[in-house]
Amino acid sequence: MRLDYMDKLMEKVTRLAADAAVEKYKEEMMKDEKLTCNSASRKIGVSKATIIRYITNGKKVGGRTVRLKATRTGRDYIISRLDLEEFKGRLGIK
Repeated sequence: MRLDYMDKLMEKVTRLAADAAVEKYKEEMMKDEKLTCNSASRKIGVSKATIIRYITNGKKVGGRTVRLKATRTGRDYIISRLDLEEFKGRLGIK
């Protein structure tokens, strides 16, 4: 009886650790993935001009201005997918 309980506990702990490792891996992969303004606008469902406005001016959310993090490269911006996902979360976009 006690051995069965310990087996179930170890299985649950192992499953939680594996899920946490998968989430961390996904986060690292999103951090490395870079998007242009066009591809970021398609992912959010807004125009390229709106993405540039989110980068330069930000968006008011709950009385605070939230900006999309990006790096300028020539005439365009490069956006990390992780930053885009965090921004979508702040805006409440699924």
